[in-house]
Order: sequence, then C-alpha cells, then structure tokens
Amino acid sequence: MLIDLRIRRLFIGANGKKGSAMVMLAIIFVGFALCIVGGIGIARRLVVSSECECFGRVWSKAILSEYDVHLLEDFSIMAYFGNDSDVSMKLKNYLDYSSKNKLGEKIRGVNADLTGYELGDPVNFRKALRLGFTASATSELINGRGRTYRGLDELNGYEEEGRIINNKVVLDTLPSGGAGGCISADTLTENAKTIGDEKTISNRISSSGAEILLIDKCLDNHVSKSDEKDHFFVNEWEYIIRGSNDDEVNYRACRRRLFLARNALNLIALYEDTAKVEAIITIAEVITPGPLGAATQLVIAEAWAALETEEDIADLYEDRRVPIIKTPEQWKTSLGSVLDSKQFKKELDEESKELLSENIDEISGIGKDLKTVTQFKDGLNYDEYLMIMILAMNEDTRLLRIMDLVQINMKYRYYKDFNLMEYYTGTRFTIDEGIKNHVFEESYK
Repeated sequence: MLIDLRIRRLFIGANGKKGSAMVMLAIIFVGFALCIVGGIGIARRLVVSSECECFGRVWSKAILSEYDVHLLEDFSIMAYFGNDSDVSMKLKNYLDYSSKNKLGEKIRGVNADLTGYELGDPVNFRKALRLGFTASATSELINGRGRTYRGLDELNGYEEEGRIINNKVVLDTLPSGGAGGCISADTLTENAKTIGDEKTISNRISSSGAEILLIDKCLDNHVSKSDEKDHFFVNEWEYIIRGSNDDEVNYRACRRRLFLARNALNLIALYEDTAKVEAIITIAEVITPGPLGAATQLVIAEAWAALETEEDIADLYEDRRVPIIKTPEQWKTSLGSVLDSKQFKKELDEESKELLSENIDEISGIGKDLKTVTQFKDGLNYDEYLMIMILAMNEDTRLLRIMDLVQINMKYRYYKDFNLMEYYTGTRFTIDEGIKNHVFEESYK
C-alpha cells in the first residue's frame, strides 16, 4: 500500500507539471499572437501614414500644375484658379482614386485651406513677379529695348484711345481700390537732373526689380507698345502714374507733367546760356524801357522756354530723344519765332506791343547768330521720361496699379469675371488619417 501511495503521488506530480507547462505555453502563444496582431496593426498604420505622405506630395504638385496658361504667357505669373471647396473636392477625388481597393484602413478625409496664398495679396503678387522675371528677362531688357514705336499721333485718332471703365463692380474689385497718389512735375524735374543720361536710367531700370521689368515687357504707353496682344488701355504706363479709370485723363495728366518738367529744365538751360540772356535783355530794353524791362525779360524767357518745350514734347511723341539740360548747341527754337508768337504778344501791354512793332527790324537782327538744331541723338526718350516718374512713385501704389492692369487685361482678353483674389500661388491641405493629421503646404518656386 505504501508503494501504491508513492506511485500515485509521483503520477499526480507529473500531471501537475505537465498542466502547468501547457498553461504556460498557452499564455506564451496568446501573447505571441497578440504581438503579431499588434505588429500587423502598427505596420498597417505605418503603411497608411506612409501612403498619406506620398499622396500629399503628389497631390500638391497636381494642384500647382493647373496654373493658368494665359497668366503665365502674358505676364510670367504662375497661379491657378480655385477656392477651398473646389480644391477639397479635387483632393477627395484623388483620394478615392488612390486608395480604392487598397488596405482595409480608411482615411477619413482631406480638406484644403488656401488662406494666405491669394494672388490678389500684394505680397504674393510681388513674389510671383520675382519668380517669373528671372535673370534672363533682366538680361533681355538690358541688351535691347524690345518695344515697338506705335506712331499714334500720326493718325486721325485710333480706336482704343479714350476708353473708360464705368462698371462699378469692375472698379470696386480692382486691387488698388482707386488708391490715389501721383508724381508731380517738380519731382520729375529733380529726378531727371539727378539721372542725367540714357545709361543711368537704363541701369536704374535693370536694378529696380521684377515690377519694372513687367512694366517694360508687358505694358504699353502712348508712344511704344510691348507686344501685339490686345490691351484695354492704350496709356498703361500713364495709368500707373495717374491711376484714372479714364484712358484720356491718364494721357493728358502725363503730358502736362512732361511739359512742366521740360519747361523748367529749359529755363535752367536758357539762363545758363550767356548769349541768349544778353539777347533777351537787349530786346526787353527796346520794347519796355525803364524798370518794367525786368518783367518783360521774364516774359520773353518763359515764352522762349515754353516754345522750346513744345518742340521737345513733339519730339518725345515721335520717339526722339531730348537731353535733360540742353547745351547752347542743342537748342532748337529761334528768338525770332518767340517774338512772332501770339502767346508772347498776348503777355505784353499795348505800349510794349507798339514798340515791338515799331522796332521789329532792329529786333529781328538780335539773336540771329544763335545756332539751332532740329534733332539729336543724346538725351532720353518718352519711355525713359515716364520711367523716371514710375521709379519715383510710392512702391505700394505702383504695385497695386500694376495689379489693376493685369486684372483689367485678363478680363479683356480671356475671362470677363477674372479676379486676382480667385487665383492662388500655393496650396495647403490636411489629410485626416484618423489618429494623425498630415498637413501639406507647397507653393511655386
């Protein structure tokens, strides 16, 4: 019996050890299975996260690739049309296509937020210009004018002149919002004296950034045109300077400033020419003896400068050059033509007119030895005089008016409802993975 008891204990112990081993193996197996399941879940999550990253990069490029071709070809600006909902819908379609029949894990959604990338924001517009006008465009500008003389004043009027924007919606949606500000003739006079010659203004243009390059390459003025495309306004450079919705007003305003500036510069040149001053004094003493002769001297000088200025303005509109400060050899009008002009005689009193008539033979001989020329190669042309005004403008006002012209021309050429605020220079969107949000942001570079 004692032996049976020992055998029984031995058997029970063996079974107990075996049961414990089986329980332990079951625990290990379950733990291993759980690790496998967890590992699979983590791997699946990593795969989904990785796919989200890949999708996001590809989709960013896809959105940016839809840039407006006309905007790029006409103004070297890269931007695409859209809004948050439209871009979100495109991204959802991309998601449905990309994740179809792939993985059991479902990506919850994707949403776009384009705030801050509007082309109508001056900061973004300036960045887009800098991207579009590269060193090659700068080199092209320096090496050649690349503009065509228009010759408008030779015609009996032309179709585009005098266009006015009266549509209130169009005016209200212009980037400048009717912002005021205009360069005075005095500013043009002082800046012209500082610049002095063609080479200096050329260097100033080439170093003044993308805005100036766009003006030269893409926008017209009264004398020269940049290309053969349709432009709503004839006087686009003049619009930048004056900012009126009336094309004729912009033209007249710039012509007036040119006249006043050239007149001031001609007066400077006139008083620096001793021979001309002596002739003026002599004639003034003949037709207005006594103390009032000083006033007549001033009338003669101003009339002579104004007559010279009229010749200068005519030359500028014929795409000729006019020096900033003329030398005696560069003067074009004679003193006799001044004395014969109705404008000069209108400024004289009756007594002076009688003395002028009585002494006309004597007076006609005065100043005959003063040489005149018809035209010359030195000096600045119309484009360069206007560019002096444009360079002197407030940079923000200038940029906003450039934006106006881009929007106006895009409306006129392609889309009646074109608005810079509906075009974007970059994209931003979020892919909701469930546990983690993947944010993607990309812009043109």
